[in-house]
Amino acid sequence: MKIRYAELFDVFSIAKIHCESWQQTYANLIPQQILQKRAFSKEKVLRWENRIKEKKYIILVAENDEGIVTGFVWGGKARDEKIHLNFELYALYIAESEQNRGYGSALLKAFAKEVNDDFYLFALQGNQRAKNFYLKKGGILKPEYAKKQEDDGFVLKEDCFCFLKV
Repeated sequence: MKIRYAELFDVFSIAKIHCESWQQTYANLIPQQILQKRAFSKEKVLRWENRIKEKKYIILVAENDEGIVTGFVWGGKARDEKIHLNFELYALYIAESEQNRGYGSALLKAFAKEVNDDFYLFALQGNQRAKNFYLKKGGILKPEYAKKQEDDGFVLKEDCFCFLKV
């Protein structure tokens, strides 16, 4: 296993993992019309290309022993002003076929090392697997920071987990 900064040649893999993870992870939590908007597309690949080119984010990938990207983490400056931490982990996704092999733990640890500070993340309510993972890794569930957003008339509710540097 290797964790490294994402390069432009990784954009297809990152976009594919991101979109497929949404389809698989949230199939029973989010209506299909919302998931369809998150389907793999050229635009998604271009969005990841732009994020990497901007160089204002922390985007790390995990590779297996064959050099194939198996997951990624993306984060940067905090976006929620009511949470008084400097950094936010925006996304952490592992290809379904590569889950439970330590990639998520390694990416989370690498992100924490990169920011070298407290950070938070949001996870969709009902995603029990993510909740269990973040709690097991030291995340502190902060119900006071839970948030809601509407998409096509459907309310998405997210829980906030804070990771405090020890």
